Amino acid sequence: MSVWEIFGALLRGGRVVVVPESVVASPEDFHDLLVTERVSMLTQTPSAVKALAPEGLESVALATVGEACPAEVVDRWAPGRVMVNAYGPTETTMCVAISAPLAAGSGAPPIGSPVPGAALFVLDGSLRPVPAGVVGELYVAGRGLSYGYVGRASLTGSRFVACPFGEPGARMYRTGDLVRWRADGQLDYLGRADEQVKVRGYRIELGEIQAALTALDGVEQAVVIAREDRTGDKRLVGYVTGTADTAVLRAQLAERLPAYMVPAAVVALDAMPLTPNGKLDTRALPAPEYLDGEHYRPPSNAIEEIVAGIYAEALGLERVGVDDSFFDLGGDSMSAVRVIAAINKAFDIHLTVRALFDAPSVSTLSRLLVRKPKANGPSFASVHGSANATEVHARDLTLDKFIDAATLSAAPALPGPSPEVRTVLLTGATGFLGRYLALEWLERMELVDGTLICLVRAKTDEDARARLDKTFDSGDPELLLHYQELAEDHLEVIAGDKDDVNLGLDQRTWQRLADTVDLIVDPAALVSGVLPYSELFGPNVVGTAELIRLALTTKLKSYTYVSTANVGDQIEPGKFTEEADIRVVSPTRTVDDTRANGYGNSKWAGEVLLREANDLCGLPVAVFRCDMILADPTYAGQLNVADLFSRMALSLVATGIAPASFYRLDADGNRQRAHFDGLPVGFVAEAIATLGAQVFDGFETYHVMNPHDDGIGLDEYVDWLIEAGYPIERVADFGEWLRRFEAALRNLPERQREHSVLQTVQTVLRNYADVQPPEPTNGPLAPADRFRAAVQEAKVGPDNDIPHVSAPVIVKYVTDLQLLGLI
Repeated sequence: MSVWEIFGALLRGGRVVVVPESVVASPEDFHDLLVTERVSMLTQTPSAVKALAPEGLESVALATVGEACPAEVVDRWAPGRVMVNAYGPTETTMCVAISAPLAAGSGAPPIGSPVPGAALFVLDGSLRPVPAGVVGELYVAGRGLSYGYVGRASLTGSRFVACPFGEPGARMYRTGDLVRWRADGQLDYLGRADEQVKVRGYRIELGEIQAALTALDGVEQAVVIAREDRTGDKRLVGYVTGTADTAVLRAQLAERLPAYMVPAAVVALDAMPLTPNGKLDTRALPAPEYLDGEHYRPPSNAIEEIVAGIYAEALGLERVGVDDSFFDLGGDSMSAVRVIAAINKAFDIHLTVRALFDAPSVSTLSRLLVRKPKANGPSFASVHGSANATEVHARDLTLDKFIDAATLSAAPALPGPSPEVRTVLLTGATGFLGRYLALEWLERMELVDGTLICLVRAKTDEDARARLDKTFDSGDPELLLHYQELAEDHLEVIAGDKDDVNLGLDQRTWQRLADTVDLIVDPAALVSGVLPYSELFGPNVVGTAELIRLALTTKLKSYTYVSTANVGDQIEPGKFTEEADIRVVSPTRTVDDTRANGYGNSKWAGEVLLREANDLCGLPVAVFRCDMILADPTYAGQLNVADLFSRMALSLVATGIAPASFYRLDADGNRQRAHFDGLPVGFVAEAIATLGAQVFDGFETYHVMNPHDDGIGLDEYVDWLIEAGYPIERVADFGEWLRRFEAALRNLPERQREHSVLQTVQTVLRNYADVQPPEPTNGPLAPADRFRAAVQEAKVGPDNDIPHVSAPVIVKYVTDLQLLGLI
């Protein structure tokens, strides 16, 4: 940089002002020198510029260099002057990119476009150029490139690599900086590839947390680092300057970031420490105080003492107060598992890990322990005979283990459900399918002047309503307006929890629901591909039983139950039909750690309980076993970002590579016909609402699957994306693609990695030495004849039939991911 600063001025007839070292250390003295010497061009790091007052320096042009420039520096300094942001690592001698003049209010500035003589390449992990808008690593070639590092041949070889885009023998420098091309030909700087840290098993992009922290009100500067103040205990710590309260900042981050990315502490500083050359001095950042002695409140009873002791032991602390949050003290999801195991053992209780997230402080968890049922309540162990059962049976799941004898004995004589549905209780309305079921039933309630009651997990009814409102405020103003217009006269939202006693409701509200509800629609479930059946037993099985108890109180209520195609994972294909009794075709289930075993078993158990309720009490039931539910083609931004298909769509577009075929090729090396099941969420919701409302007696099971043998599979989905203009390279060898795919996924920014299929791909590569594509399948996972006939008879869907998957649905995944900022 000194070459540019010294000779850039002298060669143009300017004068260079050399600043004494004593003046550099004082922002006030430095400001005075700039005014006295009438400096017209200033090149400084953003950290140093932040310490300067712009007043009196209106005639100074400014170039920020040396580190990422925050938006607030531009907002403060750009008005009324020429300000640019420049980029140039030491290894390139001088700047290789300079931005266009910056304007206030435009956000974080770009690092610019290449200067004459410099060549900039944004490449993926396979050294292939990435498209505009896609993140890659910056490589620099051209004039000014250094020869390497003196006496460090190994480091030189790893950072100065052959350039495949130049003359033979050309080299380029691997900067380690993550960037992306903008539409205007400038580069956005997104952070360092080596700013990825691993904390408690998670790979984390520090820059992403820092950006989120900087964006909060009251924060002037922010930095996030990983500290290891105790051996083996690495924690994220944030440092801020400004007026914001650090506790409020952590709470706001918790709303915006995954739990594992929220810093264990946020420390307020008067100013960031700087090195002599004006860059941030991370080594001078102070260690945080995780415990606040002034606000420590000791346990007041035996339960709080035990809980506080368990927290302290798990976190390696001397003491924990009753108001201290487990996660504020540095706890994470893995240590949470150990804490819950210790709690369950100490109190002879059966909590799940979710309880700790719902009640993270000693006092709130202690209160939960007081009101939670002990070992005499239904649990995985008490129902199936052992906490370590590896095999469970349908005969274990009898209603008398979940529902009191008085309710069961009275149920057969209760009046049946009303043929006119005017009051509907819906669970899971904040979920992906749930929001569309809410919209569907609101539209139906408007026709009959009825009421939809949504049970939403929250502390108060007001919080529950706000949470549901936020679900619909998710990217499409038309969707939000439609919901608001319907909700005004036909929606009631109550705070509760499906797996709590009485659904977490007071007795008066419980009884009101028992008296007035005509139909229960139950898509709510804790969906996980990794949690075991024992962990899912509470929310997915005990919760279903509690809703059955409501359905059997005062009057019978029809019950619409959303199940999953995973129920069929342990059933012989020919027996997994819509007519079969689940207790007959799947009397015994294996319990293991294979993917989705726990989830499939928990929904199987729900179906068994509903079969029992139908047999013993005459409860009308409609079960809908759903396979892949695809995004909505009607409203923008509505997709399930957590499901496997959304992750795959993001991964394919972000990496730009796909296999020649996802399926085994034929003998001539050609693609084969294949079918990938999936139905749009809007159609699924309409079908469930329409068919479920028709069941007033008996037991109906529907396979909500795409039955069309139309040759539309994953390969065609990629074809559609390519035709829509997304650059995706087809790789002939499947194994080579998978290895390149994994490498490219690892190099994605943290937020994209988090929503990608990286973990799935790594599991496949770890478990299989020679990965081969599967044989193609045609048609649905199981027969769906009853479902299709019912759809056609009820005239569901735009064509009164189950829709085919179409290109607009698949392409819209990418536009929705772009809208949500994931691509």
